[in-house]
Amino acid sequence: MRAFNKVQILLGSVMHFYGLVFLIVLIALLGGVIACSSQNSRPSPAPLFFFDERPFQMHCADRPSPHPPGTPYVTFSPRAPYARTRLDMLNLPLNEVPALTIAAEFHNRVQIAGADQDHWTVQYCAEGEGNTIDEANGYLQKVSMQRTGSLLTLNNTDAHGLTGGKSHLLLTAPAGAPITVHSGAVEVHDMTGPLRVSAWGRATILNTTGRVDAFAQIVDFAGSQGPVTLHASWDIDIKLTATKFRGNLSANAQRQVQALFPPGFQTPIQIVVNHPKDFICRADFCSKMKKDRVNSLYRFTYGDFEDASDHIGMQSENSQVTLDTTK
Repeated sequence: MRAFNKVQILLGSVMHFYGLVFLIVLIALLGGVIACSSQNSRPSPAPLFFFDERPFQMHCADRPSPHPPGTPYVTFSPRAPYARTRLDMLNLPLNEVPALTIAAEFHNRVQIAGADQDHWTVQYCAEGEGNTIDEANGYLQKVSMQRTGSLLTLNNTDAHGLTGGKSHLLLTAPAGAPITVHSGAVEVHDMTGPLRVSAWGRATILNTTGRVDAFAQIVDFAGSQGPVTLHASWDIDIKLTATKFRGNLSANAQRQVQALFPPGFQTPIQIVVNHPKDFICRADFCSKMKKDRVNSLYRFTYGDFEDASDHIGMQSENSQVTLDTTK
């Protein structure tokens, strides 16, 4: 009996020892997870693919290709099984249309590329999607582009699940001509003239050198020259493409602003946030930034911002501003 008790005591000691070891290991693991979570809560730099300038392409094709009546057709695509399309083309001389305005309803995509030419080249793909060919054709008939002088109006139908009508407009524009766009989603490349953009969704503006005024849910901008004014109801992503920005850039977002700077960037910068922790700086000039308060807000500055003719200002209304140096 005494031997049995000794065995119980010995087993109890061993279990107590391994219990303590398990607890220590568990605490260490949890600590590591918490530490990793804390580090991961700091936003990553804006992905570089946001700023890739890929050539625009127009794909305007029925889905599926027309086939003889009665031929069975099965699809596992998340899209509606049938799509019917119509491609319209316009060629507008610059002397007749010196500036262009595009007004599009929500389910329209607009892409604009600046080029060295004296005319506007318009490609417009109207698309109707449905559960049957007749339904797709019915939606297609309600999708249209209308021109009134220098105004292009894009109309479509409301989406009903996967069915409905939408369009894609691809515009090759005289690079220096003024453009105003109101659409669901907008992409603009290589313009040198004044550009005004408003989008319900995402606006991507790359390598422009003229005046830019943009408001969208999300704004992506890459460039080295202004003046540029960006407003977003969600986020703004910025890539500066030269060590000096000529002119001024102002970016104000309800949520976060993320910016990428080339090594050795020199243009003065001002950042305004609600709390010091809302400013995350990982750029190579961060050690030179100064902090002060403006009423209830916190301001961080790099260089002589107040007296500089060329400068950059960024503000997040409810989240963070993050600066990084491109590698």
